[in-house]
Amino acid sequence: MPKITAPAREFLIAPRFLADSTHTGDPGLVPLLDAGWALSRDDLGNVFVASPDHTIRTGFLPEGERGDLWMINAHPDAFAPPDWQVTLDLSAPPEIVGEFTTALASAYSAAPNSVLEGAGGGFDVTDRLLGENGWRLEAERATAVFRSPDGLVALHRRLGYLDPEAEMAGDTERWLFEVGPPSHRWYATATTNLPDHLLDTLTTAVTNPAPVQRYLRKQELAHLPSQATATPTAPSPLEVARIRAATARSAPVPSTNASVLAYTTTRPAALPAPALAGRAR
Repeated sequence: MPKITAPAREFLIAPRFLADSTHTGDPGLVPLLDAGWALSRDDLGNVFVASPDHTIRTGFLPEGERGDLWMINAHPDAFAPPDWQVTLDLSAPPEIVGEFTTALASAYSAAPNSVLEGAGGGFDVTDRLLGENGWRLEAERATAVFRSPDGLVALHRRLGYLDPEAEMAGDTERWLFEVGPPSHRWYATATTNLPDHLLDTLTTAVTNPAPVQRYLRKQELAHLPSQATATPTAPSPLEVARIRAATARSAPVPSTNASVLAYTTTRPAALPAPALAGRAR
């Protein structure tokens, strides 16, 4: 007899950075398409979206060569090497990408040069993590590590000079996000020249604990990290049936009104009244 698989249910997974990928590019690409950016595809199934002047390019790369599912590059002109690059790997929730691309499209629309200018070392970003968010600073060799209070997110800042070509090739990076426990970890990177306001946006997007929607089966729930919480948005059909049954059992039996009984009880027919004798004449 074939095994019956329980249908997927809708859950809210929190924090969202532990919700895993949905393996679809829509959340990250739609904000750019809504802003009028151009869509293209290659023969392998990779999808690319470019700004109107082709200086900002976002790739959703399920068949990419480097293993990064998302790659976002900004160029000073359409034919120049990129100034900066952001990548996110296969397990990154696409809602995080969408938050970043929404801010990117908005900044480009307001002032195209703003997405290329403003790299200041990210010190305002890391100071905010340490001061306002309670992160701690750990020193490693040639790297400063900023770690969240729960230990689930670490931001590595590589110190010293980095070769721009090596950064663009993915051989090294200025900023590295490590997200999740060791058994469920994913990564995002950013190069040296990413403007600070976009680094701040990326950091906020990665660390945002807000829940996200997922449709999951029981066996998929079991694969979530133990630090994630999954809250059903509605009871399952089995739970609905149990609730109805319990409600039916606990419903009180309506009491019978005595006057109703009296009214509905069959009574014997009344005897005819005796006729009055008339006067003799």
